[in-house]
Amino acid sequence: MNTPLRILCIGIGNSLRGDDAVGHWLADKIAADAHPYVTVQTMHQLHIEVLEQLKQYTHVMIVDAALQNEPALLTSIDPQDTPAHTESHQADVVTLMQLHRNLYQQPIDWYTLRIAAQQFDMGTPVSTACMQHAQLAYSLWQQWLQQILNESTL
Repeated sequence: MNTPLRILCIGIGNSLRGDDAVGHWLADKIAADAHPYVTVQTMHQLHIEVLEQLKQYTHVMIVDAALQNEPALLTSIDPQDTPAHTESHQADVVTLMQLHRNLYQQPIDWYTLRIAAQQFDMGTPVSTACMQHAQLAYSLWQQWLQQILNESTL
């Protein structure tokens, strides 16, 4: 029996801190597409409290601002990757994936879509450069989604 395709897109960021808001912006843009296989959430940071709700998804995409050279970068997360850090109520993507896999014995395909960001000052809007990077990230999202749909048996 095949598991039905269910995709969760989580936009991470703080809308009060300049480019850090770009994860929310892109998540909102993806939500506006109203794709039947995609659920979108936004949050300030990843929390271990979301682990149980992840059981209903086959794919998870984390969208976030990042200090990086590439304007936008979509990557698959490998279960063997090393976690960056863990705190009691905050986790990085790798930690969250590994905890979910260990607790629920359920494979989920995990991805990150990182958008190059430069300024994180309180009370500033998303920069023009970051918004341009977000448009590229949206194109990467659309290509990725089409690939997942083509590969799935729905």
